[in-house]
Amino acid sequence: MEKWADYLIYAVHYADEPDRKHIVEVKTHKDLDDKIGGDTYSFSKDEVIRYIESIDHRRTFCTIYKNQEGNWNKGKQVIADPVGQEKYIKTEHNGIKADNLGNLSTY
Repeated sequence: MEKWADYLIYAVHYADEPDRKHIVEVKTHKDLDDKIGGDTYSFSKDEVIRYIESIDHRRTFCTIYKNQEGNWNKGKQVIADPVGQEKYIKTEHNGIKADNLGNLSTY
């Protein structure tokens, strides 16, 4: 099994429930030894963007979700998408002024 990403995002916290346009923080698992488990890590949206864009300390992120059997499935790669003067974390470039990592759990 290949490594999915350095960090696997499984939950998000929005600043503007129920509109869900601005993520404040994400919860992640670190992908260790080709399995998900162990410690969880929280990152602010700004930290995720800095890691994605960093030349010296680049980290990759992808979304994960539990399937009907309770196993983790790989979602999509997370990107930093600049729209106007602001950057958003998303799974695809679409020019919309909102964060979008799919239908992950919220906290």
